[in-house]
Amino acid sequence: MRVPHSIQEVVRSRLCISCGACVSATAPGGMKMVLDESEGIYRPEIVDPKITGKGVEFAVCPGKGVPLRQLAREVFGAGKESCLELGTFETVVAARSTNEEILAAASSGGVMTAIAAYLLETGRVDGVLTSVFSHDGKGPRTQTIIARSLQDLFKGQGSKYCPTTTNQMVAECVRKGGKYLFIGTPCQVAALRLAMRQDASLKAVFPLNMANFCGGYRDFRDLDAMITRHGMNPAQTQFFRFRGGGQPGSMLIVSQDGRKATEPYPDYGRHSTQAKQKRCTFCIDGTGELADFACGDAWLPRFASDSKPWSIVLTRSPLATEVFHCMVNEHRIVTQPVTRDEVITSQRHNLDSKKFRQFKRVRVCSALGMMLPEWDTPLPSHTGSYAQEIRILLGKLKSRILGSV
Repeated sequence: MRVPHSIQEVVRSRLCISCGACVSATAPGGMKMVLDESEGIYRPEIVDPKITGKGVEFAVCPGKGVPLRQLAREVFGAGKESCLELGTFETVVAARSTNEEILAAASSGGVMTAIAAYLLETGRVDGVLTSVFSHDGKGPRTQTIIARSLQDLFKGQGSKYCPTTTNQMVAECVRKGGKYLFIGTPCQVAALRLAMRQDASLKAVFPLNMANFCGGYRDFRDLDAMITRHGMNPAQTQFFRFRGGGQPGSMLIVSQDGRKATEPYPDYGRHSTQAKQKRCTFCIDGTGELADFACGDAWLPRFASDSKPWSIVLTRSPLATEVFHCMVNEHRIVTQPVTRDEVITSQRHNLDSKKFRQFKRVRVCSALGMMLPEWDTPLPSHTGSYAQEIRILLGKLKSRILGSV
């Protein structure tokens, strides 16, 4: 299997996830993230000619793949419950926030916002690294902020199913000093863990991190197309969210002249003409296996029929488990028991793609000479279908999402 050996190869082979970890790992001004509107994604550029693309900037890059099993052992230790689908974890539970203001704008049980707010209020962290939408005349585009209040956190609600450069702000947090909660996708949390391997002092700066369950994302061109499909100009939006307003929530667009458009989640995704990012297609981590907290939707009949929204929460570290228990005792969240198998069932479609179809997908693409991310997790070889993967990947090739080999 061909794997990238530099940041330049990661970018050329379309394995970059726009996280910005490489920029944060180099000296200030050495690299920068640039918004490529033609591709609808942020790309790293090397500014300092002394940076080769093969140094620490490459070591922290999750685009090339991640040693999930080894990192999980290093971070969480051995002897904990573990399974192929979910990784290592200490507790698994269904939960929701008791704060009605948080729930009103949440996509499900509002647990991620509730945890972040609790850590801020109790002084366990000084800020929360999260992403928000800005509206600068091109259309809704993401930017990363350091949230320091509940109102700041509300700005970040809405499930960012598009490129975010969250890891680019890691160096800024170090310069500012203090302790932070890092919120990101599974690959962004993996990038943070890779950075901690290079610089152990980051563990004190980011004592906790949190990931959402993730099935991958598309680029800004897809976002703009959704807005255009509803008869609006992306450049004239003043508010956008992918999800919110309950479970499963809905997309909401508000134009500068006050017009609104909404569409239920996940219905709007069926109209997309863009494939997900190539790196997402070959990702095997759908549940944030390196995150202290991992949260996702409770896609189970007993929760769908409940009048209240619910989330699934996995804690993987002792500190995360302690914080979660404190929140339960202080009635910040309420819980219901859920089994490991129920969580797997609730995420079955995504986990099938990432864990049980991936072996044959990689075999097909390796035969085509494609450059792919490398993992250290053995995947089952007897599941999936070569014919299915060939058919799906041919469709993706038409949209150029697999790009150069």
